[in-house]
Amino acid sequence: MGPPPRSPRTDRATATVVLLAGVLAISWAAIFVRLAGEAPALTIAAVRVAVGAAVVVTAATWWGRRQGAAFSWRGSAGWYLAGGIVLTGHFWSWFASLERTSVGSSVMIIGLQPLLASAMAYLWLAERPTQWELIGMALAAVGLAIVGARDFEAGGEAFQGDALALLGAVLGAAYRTIGRAARPRMGALEYSAGVYTVGALLLWALVWASDVQVSGFSLATWGWLLALALVSQVVGHTAMNWALGTFRVATVSLVAQAEPVLATLLAVPVLGERIGGGVAVGGPFIVGGVLLALAKSSTDGAAERGARTAPPLR
Repeated sequence: MGPPPRSPRTDRATATVVLLAGVLAISWAAIFVRLAGEAPALTIAAVRVAVGAAVVVTAATWWGRRQGAAFSWRGSAGWYLAGGIVLTGHFWSWFASLERTSVGSSVMIIGLQPLLASAMAYLWLAERPTQWELIGMALAAVGLAIVGARDFEAGGEAFQGDALALLGAVLGAAYRTIGRAARPRMGALEYSAGVYTVGALLLWALVWASDVQVSGFSLATWGWLLALALVSQVVGHTAMNWALGTFRVATVSLVAQAEPVLATLLAVPVLGERIGGGVAVGGPFIVGGVLLALAKSSTDGAAERGARTAPPLR
């Protein structure tokens, strides 16, 4: 269900623009979650993914008909299930972390994903990180250590929030690695539609089992939930899934490190949060790692290699 083939230069330029647009879109997620704080974390995640699934499944069905191919679960259910399960855990743990720690600390710790995703991609897809990617990860790790130090010292609820953010990072890394392995086999819309559908079903099952509040919210809260779904899920996550068809896992994960910096900056005027000393000092290290990764990134034929080496999920 993919678009017609393009030249490598066009593919790279397009993928770079799409990736950056996706990072900008997901950077708003922490802001929308905090503004919709009236709703429980689990409900926020369930609404986000359900609305995203409805929109993307519709788009995938339309695109499939236009291309003469129907969206189907046949032959791809394993990928959808794997991606949907880790996506569900990622959203729950990350949203829960935002209830216990600051936006800056939560998204910075979530930013450990490049290190974890690169290790997973190396073990599963044989994608060995390049020298520049390793340098970028090192810079980002220094920044993350500086940011997280204050909350680790604080202990209590802040420490619990950081622990949940770390769990979200592990699951987010697994989600991105699965997406990288699946993308050579299917288009971004098809993959996203299947994964979001599985994620929505699982999240609403958890909502039902947990008996959390799902109604009675203000109109403003519903508006922020809709914005979260359309901007951060439909645009942000789907754009990054698309970019995984061109860029390596390490590159996509490192560029996504711009999210915490952007989210922290957005939290200042929108939420009235201050930029803490840790974020102010550690942020430039993270930005440096992102810029280095984007400038020195390489597709390196990784999509084709991933198709050959990743085991099928049947």
